[in-house]
Formats: sequence, C-alpha cells, structure tokens
Amino acid sequence: MTEVLFQPYAFFEKLRQRPPRVWAAYGVYLLATLLTAVASQLAVRALAAPVPMGNPWIWTLLGAPLAALVMWGIFGFVVMLISGAGSRAYEVVGWAAAPSVVAGLLLLVAAALFPVQGTVPPAPSDPALMAEWLKSYQAVVQASTFTQISRTLALLALLWSSWIVYAGLGVFARARAALGAGVYLLLQLGLYLLGNVRLGG
Repeated sequence: MTEVLFQPYAFFEKLRQRPPRVWAAYGVYLLATLLTAVASQLAVRALAAPVPMGNPWIWTLLGAPLAALVMWGIFGFVVMLISGAGSRAYEVVGWAAAPSVVAGLLLLVAAALFPVQGTVPPAPSDPALMAEWLKSYQAVVQASTFTQISRTLALLALLWSSWIVYAGLGVFARARAALGAGVYLLLQLGLYLLGNVRLGG
C-alpha cells in the first residue's frame, strides 16, 4: 500500500499488467470505512449511545461494509462513465482510499487520546423528544477535539485520494484523467461539506 500512496503512477502501471481485481480494491475501501467507523465509535464511548435499541458497535460493524460498498460503487460508476476506464475505474477508486486507511489509523490514536467528553442524558424512548436529544448529542461531539482532528484528516485524505485517482486514470484513461479526477474531487468535497453542515447544524 505504500507504493500507491507515494508512487501511484508506478503502482497503477504494474496493476495494468494484471487482470482487473475489483474486489481487492473494494477491500481497501472497506478497510478505510471500518477504521473510520470504529474510531468514531471509540471516541464517543463515554457518551450515552445514540441508538436507543441494541449495541451501537453492532450497528457500526454491520453498517460499515454496506456503506463502503454503496459509496465505492457510486464513485466507481461515476468515474467509469466520465473516464471510460471500464472496470479499472473501480480499482482506481478503491485503491485511492489508501490515504483514508492512514487517516483511519491516526483516528484510532486520536480516539484513544482525545475521547469526546460531555454530559449527555440517555436517549429518550419518546420519538418526539429524539430530535432535540440528537441536537444536544451532536453539539457535544462537534465541539470535541476529536472531531476537529477528524475533519482535518478527512480533508487531507480527500485531497490525497484525488491525486491518486488522477494518477490511476492517467494510466488507464489518460485523455480524461483530469476530468475524471476533477469530478471525483468535487463529489468528495460536496459530501465533506454536506456532512459538516448537517452535523454542525
């Protein structure tokens, strides 16, 4: 994984010599998603669980693979349509999640060192009160040091992954590498900003 992080052109040139292996690329995307989800759950371990029914760890571990599959599929499909790289687009998008793996590992450390601290009552059983409770819960989480670290790492990983997408498309679809990577960057930035606005509001 070191090569795709620092020498993506050489990495994808080697990859081009082999048949497509999209599920290996999905594995990288899944690992990044799992690390981020586990770190986020670990960071809020001292707070009341926002899931009134069941263990939040179960929801985290079950939801991460599905979320990874959906996001990898969407980004891969968009990049494939724009670049014309075929199934290689899914490989590029999957391996481009390598910076998020690094960010996820750093987030695990941040979660251990800077857990979210605050006073949040247990989640109410009355659905009418849940919206107000979620606002209080999110306010505590968003004000934390962990969240600030998470946002910074997410942005850096996003930019890094866009460079990797550009390098990968430069190997598999050179004529449309800039366009494909540009659209990928815009989509990622849109999700990043939407997530921050939604959670911050």
